[in-house]
Amino acid sequence: MSKKLLHIIYVLIASNIYYYNLNAQNTLNENITQIPFKVYKTIDDTLSIHNIIKSDSLFRSSKYFTEKTRPKDIYWIKIDFDKELETLKTDSIWFLKPSNYAHASIFYTENSILVEKKFGLFDGSEKINSTSYINKIPFIHNSLIKNRFLYLKIRRLRFSDRVIDWKFYYTSQNLNHSLQNYHFQKDISPPIRRHIFTGICLVMFVLTFSFFITSRNFEFLFYSLYILWLFIYLNGPLLISNNIIFDGYNIITHWFFQIAQVLINLCYVYFVSFYLATKKDYPALNRIIKYIIYTLVIIIIIDSSFLYFKYFEAAIYIMNIQRLIMTIFGIGGMVYLLLTAKNHLAYFIVAGSFLFLIGTLGLFFTKAYDYMMAGATLEIIIFALGLAYKIQQEHKEKLLFERESFINNCKALRAQLNPHFIFNSLGSIQHLIVFEKKEAALKYLSKFSHLMRTLLENSIETNIVLSDEINLLHQYLELEALRFDASFEYAIHIDDTINADAEEVPMLIIQPFIENAILYGLLNKKEADKKLNICFRKEKNHIICEVDDNGIGRSAAKSIKSPYKKLTKSRGLELTEKRLQKLHRSEEKNIEIIDKMDTYGIPIGTRVIIKIQTE
Repeated sequence: MSKKLLHIIYVLIASNIYYYNLNAQNTLNENITQIPFKVYKTIDDTLSIHNIIKSDSLFRSSKYFTEKTRPKDIYWIKIDFDKELETLKTDSIWFLKPSNYAHASIFYTENSILVEKKFGLFDGSEKINSTSYINKIPFIHNSLIKNRFLYLKIRRLRFSDRVIDWKFYYTSQNLNHSLQNYHFQKDISPPIRRHIFTGICLVMFVLTFSFFITSRNFEFLFYSLYILWLFIYLNGPLLISNNIIFDGYNIITHWFFQIAQVLINLCYVYFVSFYLATKKDYPALNRIIKYIIYTLVIIIIIDSSFLYFKYFEAAIYIMNIQRLIMTIFGIGGMVYLLLTAKNHLAYFIVAGSFLFLIGTLGLFFTKAYDYMMAGATLEIIIFALGLAYKIQQEHKEKLLFERESFINNCKALRAQLNPHFIFNSLGSIQHLIVFEKKEAALKYLSKFSHLMRTLLENSIETNIVLSDEINLLHQYLELEALRFDASFEYAIHIDDTINADAEEVPMLIIQPFIENAILYGLLNKKEADKKLNICFRKEKNHIICEVDDNGIGRSAAKSIKSPYKKLTKSRGLELTEKRLQKLHRSEEKNIEIIDKMDTYGIPIGTRVIIKIQTE
């Protein structure tokens, strides 16, 4: 109930604010009067106001000027207050409201003397102190030339428009205060949108630049710079009005924001290049991007030169060429990526670029920066999502690569282990033949060939199920028992806690420990009681295997000269240790060797505990 009440209150307040602003705007519109004017166009900057006043016949209606303005043209405006003279007598001070021009002067009389007052942006006569700054030039009834006219001298340098679209208004002193209050309220609404845009830009700039510092991935660098320049360009009036980057608007400020447009595009194409890895995945697009980059750098140099030498018309043309190039590139690039996309990354670029293009077109047709700001905000969010998606994909690829690397390393180590095992087995066959145990040799060879077949069948697999591993161990132990005339007993136990048909282990991971137990522990024992026990059990995410023998122990084995003792370090054990290290993701010890002793401290065998980490 309370939520519903709050919602109703919110709607009522919002509606009242909306209708208040709407009524205020309508009232202001009704009391701001548009004034008729005539125009005289010339390129002669030496003409004085006295010459112009005498040349009344040169002025024509604004409807005749359908062509776009050019920076070299000078426009003299004659504003006629003939039908407003009675109204002008009702207040002491009035305010003329022209548009913002690069160079502009107003001419009026003061004590019967012609006076010129400059109000152009490049003239530095008045600072911009509002995000919705509009010129307001005060005048009084008695300041009209010939008690009827005000003259303006105007040059349009920053961009081109049509004189036919120009409008001039005037308002009273009281209404000007109302107008200031209205624009103050109007200034509060755009900053809400600007603050959202600024907040998104700030967060994304800090995040992406931080990512660049830590990862050194250049797509993050150019994306952060793209956001920075976009923020500066779209928040230009706010930054200027608060003296954050410039103290007023002048030709340097104009140059800076001209270059900012190019830098936005330059950072954008660099970002696309690194983000999509165009050099590898889109070579045709990569070549075009290179040409675009060279072109934009050249445009920066040329535009800076034009503005330095005050060739404003050429500067306008070069910026229009830059916009045309980027529009063609943007549309063509989106179509190309839609047709040839190699992954989902391309769709993020297409979606973000499309929304930004829509916002730019909105600015072009309506002259309202809110459209471009909305498009830029959506583009920034989509590109950020695209970067997050790319990070996720790269992380997945890294994990996959690490897994493949791990599997290949295990295969390489196992490939080294298999020759070791085969060599030992062939040595055993040779031993039987030398001692003329032909029947045993044939039986051994049959079992050996069967074991080799099993090994070859599983050679592609890195892991095998535990039941198959145990079967291989049975075959191996049968071979060793046959080789040594069944001089030892062995048993393999599987605990109830483990499902041997479900758990996987690396193939022949236990065999080297069993081999060592037989050769060094059991065969050197003089007593007949020679036993080998192998147990498997499950503990959390590990399979625990214990290889337990009742042989002579390690210390005694080292001092005995045995025909089975190797002069070199056991290669099988070394390789198995490496395989186990590959399996374990922690520094936890995975092999533990226990020397068993009786109550008198005499060795009675060895127990080896192997921990195999499961998935």
